[in-house]
Amino acid sequence: MTSKTPASTSIKQGNKKSRKRMPKVDTSQARSNIEVLRMCLQDLGWRECVSGSSTDSDIYWHSATFHEGNRNYASTSARVNKFPGMSDLLCKSNLTRSLNAMRMLFPDEFDFYPKTWFLPEQRQQFQDDARLIHQKDRKRHRPLTTFIIKPSDGSEGAGIYLIQDPTRCNVANRPYIAQEYIDRPLLINGLKFDMRIYVLIFHLDPLEILLYEEGLARFATIDYQAPSIKNLHETFMHLTNYSLNKRSASYKHALDEKQTDASKRKMSLVWSQLGHLFSPNEIDQAKEMIKEMINKTVLAILPELRIQYASELPMNREQNRCFQIIGFDILLTDQLKPMLLEVNANPSLRIDYDHTNEAGKLVHEPSLIDEEIKKPLVLETLKLVMKYKQRGNRSKSNDEIENQGDKNIAHHHTKKSSKVNKTAAKIHHDRQLSQSDSDSLDSSSEDVLDELPDRHSNNSTQSMSTIQKRTSIKSTITGEDSQHSDEDTTNGTFNPVVLDNNSNVPIPDESMAITNNQNMTQPLLNQIGSSMKSFQVIFPSTSEIRYEDMFLLEKIAFIYIELVFKHGFKAMTNRPFRNFAIACGIIDQSTIMSSIDILYTQIFYKCKEFSSQSPAIGLQFPAFIEAFYLLSQRKYPTSTLLDSVTELVKSCIQHLDIYVEESV
Repeated sequence: MTSKTPASTSIKQGNKKSRKRMPKVDTSQARSNIEVLRMCLQDLGWRECVSGSSTDSDIYWHSATFHEGNRNYASTSARVNKFPGMSDLLCKSNLTRSLNAMRMLFPDEFDFYPKTWFLPEQRQQFQDDARLIHQKDRKRHRPLTTFIIKPSDGSEGAGIYLIQDPTRCNVANRPYIAQEYIDRPLLINGLKFDMRIYVLIFHLDPLEILLYEEGLARFATIDYQAPSIKNLHETFMHLTNYSLNKRSASYKHALDEKQTDASKRKMSLVWSQLGHLFSPNEIDQAKEMIKEMINKTVLAILPELRIQYASELPMNREQNRCFQIIGFDILLTDQLKPMLLEVNANPSLRIDYDHTNEAGKLVHEPSLIDEEIKKPLVLETLKLVMKYKQRGNRSKSNDEIENQGDKNIAHHHTKKSSKVNKTAAKIHHDRQLSQSDSDSLDSSSEDVLDELPDRHSNNSTQSMSTIQKRTSIKSTITGEDSQHSDEDTTNGTFNPVVLDNNSNVPIPDESMAITNNQNMTQPLLNQIGSSMKSFQVIFPSTSEIRYEDMFLLEKIAFIYIELVFKHGFKAMTNRPFRNFAIACGIIDQSTIMSSIDILYTQIFYKCKEFSSQSPAIGLQFPAFIEAFYLLSQRKYPTSTLLDSVTELVKSCIQHLDIYVEESV
């Protein structure tokens, strides 16, 4: 019997067949990721483009930023493993600004990040606050609080130092942050450690966050002591960065995954070790707190992530062109409370380590522990991305055929005369802006329509998911339809693909189809079960309702997009800011136009002086948030800032004639 070759193998979708095409990944900008990425591609049997010249790659894998390779991604349906602007958003100072903006509204929900000051911007305030903190320390007869100074754009522990005297803070002209040092960390065998947790931001519309099941624990190499003048310089005691501690004479490379004294261990092993110190309930509670921390942190950067996306890619394109693996560095206190240290936009995916051999030469050796953690991380990410890209292309092709076959259906989407009319019309409404991405399939519009399910019922308008409700503001402000083509392209049913274990050929898996009886508020990722071996969907979650208020800043981001990008601006200059104040009903007897101009000027020059980005041409989004907060308190002087901001957002939506469905 003749075996099938890749050229002869076909993909089945119902009764339609098309020739199989193995996915292609552009690795020309992978750099330090190339080794693990190439291993995964070989295991999958996928094609690799190393030159960067291919125009039909399905995935572009970059090592650092979205813009590597200078390619125009606006005209392609390919996926890129970086979001525009993510590296800037997650630098220490910008992440702090995003978290602070949320903490001002939800102080009890964002207590997982140490108190932080911006340097040199807040040097005097830092020194004044530090003195007050030390006065309280002396009154309570406890050791003086220590502060840790970090370069905003630093990595691998470079440039970090500890101080107790705030006047000894030397930051030159480079942006830094100062934080209260967490001086009571959880210890294992006397050593301080932190956790590197990998998170995949898979989609923006709807937002889907996946937690990788495994991670790394990085240990310091000198027994921990409470900070004092005598040991502030002890880098190997206070800092857990691998790049620093690997130089320590006490560093222990892991010989196997179960080595309990290695300086780098699997996170699962550390949780097992902690099981001897804490009860199962305490461990589970800590893990849940970590998930909540991750969700809240992503929600904090989400508004500006959307701003960056809108500034780089066309407004009528889906916001699911990108995905990204990011690394959360988390420290546990001696009370098992997780504290966020930082978030790395480009966590290391290296699976080797370097050391100096007996001859004094620098050599590279395979790292078993890194390979066992990072290879499945990359492999499963690739499979998930291609699964949804292929399904999205098929669904959009069906949509194109449907519209070509009977365009009149779209104009009768409010009629309920037949199942075909209702479903086809809904699909046309949801996807009419994404037809340019479709790859034609050999099928007729009648066949496509026959396969579509009836999702509508008499109360269908009341069953919209919280995800759809939340994104309705975007569809109105930006002029886009709700972008669910990669999540729910048929509004009830899809034919997702899985990789056949024998041939790696994508084949439809009917068992993974969503039916009308399934909960549509859950992410599609949550409904494919066994194919997600290494990831857990943590957003949306069963407790999603608790996060609904935290999308308030995202609504402000959509308002910013409407006022700025849709009118051809790159930032909010004085004229759009005036128009914003007028259109949103801010101008009244207590707030006149001259005060609006003064506020704009003050915030503009304040942010311009300390901006680490290119010279400002107007108010960037963080500056607009600051102005929005101040104006909300002037317009609605309620008891809390949250109430004031909520009222101003409602007013803006009303005055700008933006339709937003209330969240459940």
